[in-house]
Amino acid sequence: MKILKFIGMLLLLVVVIILIAGAVMKKDFHYERSTTINAPKDRVWDNIIMFKNHEKWSQWKEMDPNMQTEITGTDGTVGAKVTWKSDHKNVGNGSQTIRAIKPGERVDYDMDFGNNGKPTSYFIVEGDSTSSKVAWGMDAHVGFPFNAIAGIFMGEKMMNDMFDKGLMMLKTESEKK
Repeated sequence: MKILKFIGMLLLLVVVIILIAGAVMKKDFHYERSTTINAPKDRVWDNIIMFKNHEKWSQWKEMDPNMQTEITGTDGTVGAKVTWKSDHKNVGNGSQTIRAIKPGERVDYDMDFGNNGKPTSYFIVEGDSTSSKVAWGMDAHVGFPFNAIAGIFMGEKMMNDMFDKGLMMLKTESEKK
């Protein structure tokens, strides 16, 4: 009986901590990382704008080679959408839709991770015929009290590591001759 009382008090304490943390923690998250790629801007842009090319440098495809993807709409244009399905716990299911394009410079996406949120994402590409600078960013709003949990699972280090790995894979693919 004492053990049940202890477990109940412990669970109550955890809930109270999450509620307090959620009340004081931020609800809006912004992440951005960038890298320089020794490849022509046009090649880098093509790897970013075309969903069919994402599989060549996708860290999620690397995690789950059996991930199912489907592209709808005209690839590389506003409204094009890629949907993925995966049984891998770190990949899951979701979609990415091109919301806006400034040709050769910026693409904005609406993301949908189902119950895991609907952030927006973007790539910005600058460069010339020999070198490119790419910035990859994401913005997410997470409501109370889930912001406390997101603060843990969407931590700065974890998100930076994820973006850095993706940019490294994009760099490797883009620098291939």
